Amino acid sequence: MLPNREHPLYYLDAETLLVAIYIWVDDELKALQAQGFKLPRKQRHQKATLAELLALAIFLLLQGQDLAKGYLAAKTTLKAYFPSLPHLSRFYRVLQKAQGLLSANPLSSQHGGPTSDPADP
Repeated sequence: MLPNREHPLYYLDAETLLVAIYIWVDDELKALQAQGFKLPRKQRHQKATLAELLALAIFLLLQGQDLAKGYLAAKTTLKAYFPSLPHLSRFYRVLQKAQGLLSANPLSSQHGGPTSDPADP
């Protein structure tokens, strides 16, 4: 076994990885809401949840796929997991609105992350 392939994620099948990512994203979004962060509002006619869309984006990026091509392929191949995915442009809008969650450094000591900015004295 190669030393760079020892991480357990290398041994998960795609279905298990997708479910694990969704559970993690959903739990993190709930934790952010509990900390007072406002999640982006659901757009009109959007049936897929923010957790589903973020989980799919992370899943595609972990696989090294192009986000647009992977998303379009996922609309057909992963229909059992995501029965109502929006159009690609709406998917991008949701990700763009969720960008603020990523830049807010929402990690807390509860999740093992830093509690303050390292630049602060």
